[in-house]
Amino acid sequence: MKDLKLRSPKIFPYFQHYLASIIWNAKSIFSFNEALRQRLKGKTVLITGASSGIGELASYRLAEAGAKVLMVARSAEKLNAMAADIIAKGGKAHAYPGDLSDLEDCDRICREALADHGQIDILINNAGRSIRRSVKFSLDRFHDYQRTMQINYFAAIRMAMNILPGMLARNEGHIINVSTLGVQTCPARFSAYLGSKWALEGWSWVTANELAHTNINVSTINYPLVSTPMIAPSKVYKYMPWKLSPKTAVRWMLDIVITRNKRKVDAVGVMGLFLYYLLPKTAENFINFTYQIIHETPPESYQATKTEAARQTTQVQNNVKQGATVNAD
Repeated sequence: MKDLKLRSPKIFPYFQHYLASIIWNAKSIFSFNEALRQRLKGKTVLITGASSGIGELASYRLAEAGAKVLMVARSAEKLNAMAADIIAKGGKAHAYPGDLSDLEDCDRICREALADHGQIDILINNAGRSIRRSVKFSLDRFHDYQRTMQINYFAAIRMAMNILPGMLARNEGHIINVSTLGVQTCPARFSAYLGSKWALEGWSWVTANELAHTNINVSTINYPLVSTPMIAPSKVYKYMPWKLSPKTAVRWMLDIVITRNKRKVDAVGVMGLFLYYLLPKTAENFINFTYQIIHETPPESYQATKTEAARQTTQVQNNVKQGATVNAD
């Protein structure tokens, strides 16, 4: 115990945060727009994935509420057009085009944004990549996992770790990480996507725990399926009745900006998590049942890989049998 250094914990901030949470959640319910303006007055918000879907609508709403919005996405043309439109409407917006799959570009974006504006008060990691494919059809596609981890996890925490030093110095800030309801419900065919989102949630929870005595909050939004361009390649989504509209999704995001709650998730997510912990095998069987119902076309390489694996297995078995025969003689 001699080499263990202890220090007095700060517990008063816990009570301050509880009180603030009650107040801001009440404001969000009874005076949403005014509460949003109060939260964003004089604030600088950096949002990734800003050129389409949730990010595009959120950028307009954030600027409308009084924030200075720094928009990040790959399309410089789209971002510049959005910035010009927001400014024409009386808002404040700046475009920071870049490729978040390149960690050095993440650093550049943050460096330029901080140099231009001094500080970033709210970071919204909204950019994401989704891949829908069974594990057995992904055996020769390890790059699927690398790509989702690069955007959904590494880029998000790289942005955060560039911006956190300023937040720590000011003892003030808010990081919002966009995740998915799939983390609670674990739907089939999303091993690459959900693996990266689980990683992001793990980082979010640990960071939030470490900063709970400060005025820096880390929030997670567990969106259900949202009607955005990201889901367009998967035709099955057209038949899903419970999709969230982009407008409602933005409302969720703005609610988190106001309340700074730790998590935003609907009842389905809570029930899914509860079921997985209480009746894990039942949950597994239910998901597998739905997995079997929906057909998935195998890639061309799958049958060849399967045939080759069967050939190798047969060859090994024959070699074993031949060896056993020789030993018997």
